[in-house]
Amino acid sequence: MKKRKWITLLLAAVMVLNMAACGGSGEEASTEDADSAPATETTEDGETAEAADDTVWDIKVSGHPYLHAMASQYAIDQGYFKCEDPIVDMYSGGPVQNEAIASGAWDVGTTGSGGIALGAVGYNLKAIAFTIPDENTVDLWVRADSPIAQLEPDENGIYGTADDWRGKTIICNTGSSCHMMFLAFLEYLGLSESDVNLIDTTVADSYAAFKAGTGDAVALWSPFGFQAEEETDWVKVASAVQLGLNQPCVVVATEDAIENNWDGVYAYLKAYIQAGNDLTADPEMAAQMLYDFEEEQGISMSESAAQKDIENRPFRTVEEQIELFTVREDGGCEANDILMQFAQYLANQGKITEEDMARLQEEGMVDTSFMEAYVEEMGAAQ
Repeated sequence: MKKRKWITLLLAAVMVLNMAACGGSGEEASTEDADSAPATETTEDGETAEAADDTVWDIKVSGHPYLHAMASQYAIDQGYFKCEDPIVDMYSGGPVQNEAIASGAWDVGTTGSGGIALGAVGYNLKAIAFTIPDENTVDLWVRADSPIAQLEPDENGIYGTADDWRGKTIICNTGSSCHMMFLAFLEYLGLSESDVNLIDTTVADSYAAFKAGTGDAVALWSPFGFQAEEETDWVKVASAVQLGLNQPCVVVATEDAIENNWDGVYAYLKAYIQAGNDLTADPEMAAQMLYDFEEEQGISMSESAAQKDIENRPFRTVEEQIELFTVREDGGCEANDILMQFAQYLANQGKITEEDMARLQEEGMVDTSFMEAYVEEMGAAQ
C-alpha cells in the first residue's frame, strides 16, 4: 500500500474516534452489517474502488460559474452523481444563491466564504467539505495613475494608510469572497465600511465598470484578476494572501437537504471529491475544461488564465479534508474556526447581529457527519 494511503487511513482513524460535535447532524452512515457496506470493484493495480451507484437522486445542485462549480458539473457528466436535473444552477454569487434557498431551488452545491457566512446566518446553511481556495485569486486593484499606486507598500505588500483610503469609492460585490477580503482589508487599516463608498455589483460587472472609469478601486476574483494582469496596467494593492487570510470555497448543503435527504447529500459529496481528484490528476485537461466551461457561461477567460486558475486553486486532498473536519476535544474543528472568522468580519461591520454570532458560535457553520461517513467508508474499502 502506498505511503499516502497509510497516512490517510491513520488520519481517518483519528477522525472517527474524535468526531462527535462541531455541527454534526446526528445522522449515521449505514454501517449496521456487511450488506450495508459500499459495493467495491478491483482496479487493474489490485486496489479497490467503489462501484458506481445507479441511484438517481432528487437533489438539485447549485454553484457559481467558476472552477468550484465546474467540478459539480463534471461529476454529473461523468456519472459519478446521478440526479433528476443534471444541470448545475449557476448564480452570480453567494447572496443570490442564498436567497434561492427559501424557495427550495437547490439542495447542495458550492460557494465562497461570503456565501457560507451569510447563508449560515440566514438559512442555517452548512459547509460539509472545503474545495478550492480563493485566497490566491482575490485581490484589490487601483489604476496605475492612482495616488495610492504611487505609494510604497508596507511590509506585507499593502498599499496606503487609513488616510489614503478614507472616502474612496470601491466597486465590490457585497456578501461575496471579494467582500470578505475587503472587510479584512478595512480592519487591517483600522477603517469601517462607513469610511468608504461601496458600489455593489457582480464581480464580472465590477471589472467592466472599473475598466470604464468608475470608482477608485475594484475587488476582483478569478478570472478577472488574471485579466487585469494581462489586459491592463492596474496595480494590485492588497490581496487575501497579503492579509493573511485562509479563504476557502466550500461544499454546502441546505438544512432541508441534510434533514430529509442525507444519503443524497452524501452521494453528492463523494462524487464531488472524485471529480476533484480527477481534475487534480490531469491539470492540462482541467485547464482546457475550465476554458471551455467559462466560455459556455459567457465569461471571457484566456487559456493562460485558465492554467493559472488551476495552478493557484488546487482541490483539497482527502488528508486535508480529514484534518479540517476532525473534531477536537473542545468540540470545535479547524474548518469551523476558519469560517467563523468571516462571520466575525460581518459582525464587526454590523452586518450580522450579536445574537446571530452567538448562535453560530453555539451551533457551528459546518456539518461533520458527511466527512465522518466518508472516512469510515474509506476504511471499510481497504
